[in-house]
Amino acid sequence: MNAGGTTGTALRTPRWNGTTGTYPQWYEDPLSCLQTTLGSILLEHGLRPVEVLGQACEFAFAPDDAMCEEFYRPAQSSRGVAADLCPYHDVESAWTSGKDADDLIGLIEEHAAVIVAVDNYHLPFRPAYHDVHAAHLVVVPAWRRTGGGQAEFYVSDAQPPGFQGWLAAEHLVESWTSGNPTDTQDVFFSSREIGGRVLTVKVRPEPGPLTDDQVVRALRGNLDKWDTGTAGPADRVWTGRSGLRRFVERLEEHSADPARLRPAYTFGWAMQAQAYLHGRFAQGCALRTRPGHLAEVAASADRVVSAWSNVRLLSAHAAHTPGAPELIRRRGEELTHAYEQLAVDWRLALSTERTDAS
Repeated sequence: MNAGGTTGTALRTPRWNGTTGTYPQWYEDPLSCLQTTLGSILLEHGLRPVEVLGQACEFAFAPDDAMCEEFYRPAQSSRGVAADLCPYHDVESAWTSGKDADDLIGLIEEHAAVIVAVDNYHLPFRPAYHDVHAAHLVVVPAWRRTGGGQAEFYVSDAQPPGFQGWLAAEHLVESWTSGNPTDTQDVFFSSREIGGRVLTVKVRPEPGPLTDDQVVRALRGNLDKWDTGTAGPADRVWTGRSGLRRFVERLEEHSADPARLRPAYTFGWAMQAQAYLHGRFAQGCALRTRPGHLAEVAASADRVVSAWSNVRLLSAHAAHTPGAPELIRRRGEELTHAYEQLAVDWRLALSTERTDAS
């Protein structure tokens, strides 16, 4: 593919065209850059992001993780965060790293489009440019040499205000290798070194439209994970019903310490986004067939989204919220109830002849 100038890329689908700037972008509130970048790569492979990312909905919390990046999500699968987000599809990812433009060129040549961790402070197209340090993700699907022999990278960022186009290597590399120092203007997504990290993704498209069997598989899988979750002293990740209850207990234990509550804002984004996409997925399935328990699944998933909003915002602003400890207890109960109702609706949907493919 020639995207203008002398361009280096690995083989890819015809959906990507660097000359006209049409790399597929995908964004919906309340998603973070983790979902939007992965969704854009799914689009490049001809998949519908909501149908892939929206099938799974689970609770997973790693109490010892550092949670100070927009794209944070607790790692579970040995096949990477993409497999965690898309457990019912053949998708996997791996984190790697580099230190300069040549390393990034090599990764693009090997993997085609890659997801690059960056610091918004060094990106001219971000509103935070030379103002606020904050970790972020962008898709980088190609590179080229200018007439003067300098490297440029094509950058696609669907997160508002949205951007795609060629960027001088010096800007991208500075952002990609940033120390991302602690910034009082963004205490949530600064203070962890970017470190030249790159997320490589492998997508093996599954032919054909979404089937009832696939919907049933997802609902059963989600329900099984909810029922069999663990939160023991030796468990690195707390999962399912047990994990959520232990997480809520932990919030209550830290309810008088705003600094200990703050990471819930970051962590909760991944869970909130997954519940949102699951609601969109269930709603779409209900509309394509007929209203019923899948519509109830969608409504329950939306209640989980709302409950996470309350938990996240309260955790972020507890220092300035009168009566925060009591509010933390109430918001935790609401979050638990929302997930429990979602599990009930999964069971009801699976019990109907319309969705039970067994």
